[in-house]
Amino acid sequence: MQRKTQHILAGVLVAGAMVILVAAAATGQTPDQATRTDNQGGITVKAIYVTSAYLKATPTNPLTGKVDLKRNVVFTVTLDTHSGDLSGYDFVKNVTLRNDRGQQLTPVGWVATADGSHHRAGGLLFPRTNQAGRAIDSQARVLELVVRGLGRVTERVLRWTLPLE
Repeated sequence: MQRKTQHILAGVLVAGAMVILVAAAATGQTPDQATRTDNQGGITVKAIYVTSAYLKATPTNPLTGKVDLKRNVVFTVTLDTHSGDLSGYDFVKNVTLRNDRGQQLTPVGWVATADGSHHRAGGLLFPRTNQAGRAIDSQARVLELVVRGLGRVTERVLRWTLPLE
């Protein structure tokens, strides 16, 4: 009887894992496709371009329910270092988003999910329309997250080719 219960539980776990994998595959986006990393100057910057497909594939994401993807372009950003203090870094002042159509945006907000001195994480929100009320060009094929003044690195550029598939 106990062995039968173990087999049933194992089957349920495998089925659950398959549902998650199939959902991620059906959306056409994997976490690896959405993730970019920069390791310079003793600080690692990891950024994930957050789409509705990504949030569906990662239902326990701490940003779920905290960001509006219809109004904002969102990136999950994680900073890690083993020396130095990251707590003073201002994401809103030092990060911009640009595309291959010549548009550049500054963030409208930072939603912290971890705020330590060596490890910081959260969501960086950019408006889908600029200050003049114009929408981000839907013909853009490249997005670049530009991180300035972090550690001893003047500028880091994390780049995504659209659409993510």
